[in-house]
Amino acid sequence: MSIGPVKIFSYGVMLTLGLFIALYFWWKMGRDEHFDEIALFDGFFLSLLTYLVLGRVGYVLLNFESVGTLAHAIAFLAYPGLSGTVGIIGVSFFLFAFARAHNWNIWKIGDAYAVSLAIAIAFAGLGGILNGSNPGIEASWGLRYVGQSVKTAPVDLWIMIWGIVSFAIVSRVRKNFRFYTWYKAESSMAQDGLATLVFAMLIGVYFVVAWMLGMGNWQVGVVMLVGSAFFIYKRMGRRESTLWSKIKQLRRK
Repeated sequence: MSIGPVKIFSYGVMLTLGLFIALYFWWKMGRDEHFDEIALFDGFFLSLLTYLVLGRVGYVLLNFESVGTLAHAIAFLAYPGLSGTVGIIGVSFFLFAFARAHNWNIWKIGDAYAVSLAIAIAFAGLGGILNGSNPGIEASWGLRYVGQSVKTAPVDLWIMIWGIVSFAIVSRVRKNFRFYTWYKAESSMAQDGLATLVFAMLIGVYFVVAWMLGMGNWQVGVVMLVGSAFFIYKRMGRRESTLWSKIKQLRRK
């Protein structure tokens, strides 16, 4: 759709809607943790700016031949394109620094970020379906995008489904992780961050399936799965072995 010289893309509309909903969850979860609300809004909009800038830079660097000129690279609205992966990585580093600067618990920020990001990605996937922006490999069981004569693997459909499922799982984990006996174990209090690490595992699943559909990198997915599972194990409250407990008691004496 066009309004005068400006083209309006369904992907952009859906992503904007998803960001507004993500903002609500970000604000609500931050308020529940008693974080300063003005700082929460600052963090969200600065994260959005970081995503747009770094996502655009990543897209231009990865697709410079198709972008063509520096003028096209700068003309974001006329020649749209973002690298979601580069943008999300950039936002992750930014939020880490932002949380440290405000003396916020980094894991709690990570949990809120995971929930907010999942719902935004779900809407981005819906926008991609409407826009036909991410056709995967040719497949007889796939979807026929607008302007294409063959059916291709529905990468955007996978992104939308993954976002919805991830949002449901991560939201539930963030709310209930303190009651998971397998995670809390013998500790007096379960450590924050389980939702963040579960989300990282789900990202690993996303990359593996996306690779099967003709996009993504399965190696990245495996690293995410193994790495997040390792950190979940490290943060679990575990009973110390009897031998090690006795050694520590002897050392105290």
